[in-house]
Amino acid sequence: MTTSTIYHIGIDLGTSQSSIVTSTGKRLSTKTCVGHPKDVISQKRLNKSHLLGEEALKNRLSLNLVWPLADGVVRDDAVAKEATRLVLKDLIQQTLPKLEKEDKVYATIGVPALASVQDKKTIISITQDFIDKILIVSEPFAVAYGMDRFDECLVVDIGAGTTDLCRMSGSIPGEDDQRSLTEAGNFLDQMITDAIHQQYPDVQLTPQIIKGIKEKHGYVSDNNDPAIVSLTKKGQPGSYDITEILHKSCLKLSDAISQAVQSLVADFDPDFQETLRTNIIVAGGGSRLMGIDKAIEKSLDSYGGGKASCIQDVEFCGANGCLKMCQEMPENYWDKI
Repeated sequence: MTTSTIYHIGIDLGTSQSSIVTSTGKRLSTKTCVGHPKDVISQKRLNKSHLLGEEALKNRLSLNLVWPLADGVVRDDAVAKEATRLVLKDLIQQTLPKLEKEDKVYATIGVPALASVQDKKTIISITQDFIDKILIVSEPFAVAYGMDRFDECLVVDIGAGTTDLCRMSGSIPGEDDQRSLTEAGNFLDQMITDAIHQQYPDVQLTPQIIKGIKEKHGYVSDNNDPAIVSLTKKGQPGSYDITEILHKSCLKLSDAISQAVQSLVADFDPDFQETLRTNIIVAGGGSRLMGIDKAIEKSLDSYGGGKASCIQDVEFCGANGCLKMCQEMPENYWDKI
């Protein structure tokens, strides 16, 4: 008699980057993009119907590239839904062994804090042929769950499409405990691009160039080394000082986040406000922005001060929390889905 195996997986589905952690001990991260050959020549050269992640980016000149998520949720069109399905299916196929017919896949997927019911239904619909049971949770809640932080703390998850904030207080957070901002990684990329072009109108920029600049030089602290970058102008390379441009652009992101943090502190139970503002966890790719934790702390000076710390395992903290939740859900819960 063949016995079935239940595989548990946690997925952090992001606008720019998606990660998976599985009960088999595997973990993988990929760019959330899909590329389809532009014409018969690219189809012949690549010999594939589509490419995913980094492979798609490396061959992007030969492809029609699709980034299927906007502001952390799946775009409402058939192309985006199919691209998201391909990304999720590929993550599972690369990290789980070959599944037998009797095997089951249980998944918890992290999405932006205030994703709509329709957003969640879309994910369920596009995964129904390769995920048997699915639980969809907010990404900052998944981070908190993975760290066993159910007491008074505030998680700030800075992704590419959204910055999601979640206030924990010993129970499942409600809508009032969460905020979802569009001021996030992609917002900052656009601010930097616009500011560089305003000062240096003819330099040539791509999303990849801007992301590289942001990741290497981005900062919100008061002091930082000069950011001198090499850019091309009509094909000719040159050095450009963008130190002040970067600082002002990054402050637009940190200011928006700080205002949301202040809002969540201000209307919290006054007996626990001090505990909340001194237990702020900064996660997501944006937590790598130099000085972001100190900027959040400084914004709380008039509230009595704050304490923020950046999480270490940025790439997988959300997926780890999703997996932990998936494994700890009682079987009778899954039976109801």
